Amino acid sequence: MKSSQAAAFLALAAVGAAHLVQRELHQRQNNHIALAGRQDEWLTDMTTHPELAEPWVPEGMEVQEYVRLLGANRQICTLSLWHRLGLARGQKLRLLADMLMGSRRRPNLLDSFRWAPGRGSGCRQDPAEVQRGDARRLRGAA
Repeated sequence: MKSSQAAAFLALAAVGAAHLVQRELHQRQNNHIALAGRQDEWLTDMTTHPELAEPWVPEGMEVQEYVRLLGANRQICTLSLWHRLGLARGQKLRLLADMLMGSRRRPNLLDSFRWAPGRGSGCRQDPAEVQRGDARRLRGAA
């Protein structure tokens, strides 16, 4: 085989490999978009029709408070999708996050996620307990 033929073959193989990588990336992005679209539809339905959210409300929480939390969650999910798709990186991501988290003139989005102690998901763990558990596992592995 001549060196020019080998070079052409290697170039063709490189183009084919690049095409496969690009196709995989595009498929992954399409999957993110499809799943995020379904999540956004669900969150939109819950926030616009509070009666649909009633079965999902944690015990001891008002429906309107839960709907407010879902609205904040929806905004964060949208920003997260933009970041995963590469539409919001660096300075643009910081700017969007600052806008999302609120300014002095608007209510802070983080205030939406501040719950009274003992409220919210029973799946949440005390951060100190998590660190102690991690330390125990690390000692056991050594």
